[in-house]
Amino acid sequence: MDTAEGSQATPVVAGMNSGPRRAAGNSAQKKFLVGSAIIVGAIAYLIYTGVQASGSYYRTVSEVVAMGSAASNMSLRMEGKVVSGTIVKDTSNLKLNFSITDKSGKSIPVYFEGVVPDMFQDSIDVVVEGKLARDGKFVATKLLTSCPSRYDAAKEMKKNSL
Repeated sequence: MDTAEGSQATPVVAGMNSGPRRAAGNSAQKKFLVGSAIIVGAIAYLIYTGVQASGSYYRTVSEVVAMGSAASNMSLRMEGKVVSGTIVKDTSNLKLNFSITDKSGKSIPVYFEGVVPDMFQDSIDVVVEGKLARDGKFVATKLLTSCPSRYDAAKEMKKNSL
């Protein structure tokens, strides 16, 4: 009889953890927390670098000139007007050189390699995105044109026809 009573299992109360199970649970929980922290950190890093890369706002030519050598090799987005008579195209190699200016009268030479927008011409407003080289030439990786007068004229014609 003593052996029967001694061999009975000790009842386990619901919700109580035994020693080995609790240690395994803590290990899994720590791994989950570390993994979650790594994922959250990676997402935060991607958001930060994405904002840094695309967060550059438009600068005027005079602002970039005023920055001087501090603007060298910075990613910039600059707006201005193409200086008449400065456009030099090499269509066979898709290379383009021109200068842009703003209301201050200061200008910066621009070099662009790629497909030139159809509306690109003298005295048009442009936005260039790229970096200012040490020699003072802006090396553009993107060239955007705008011609609101064409669109305004179309809107005006539409209004007059109504």
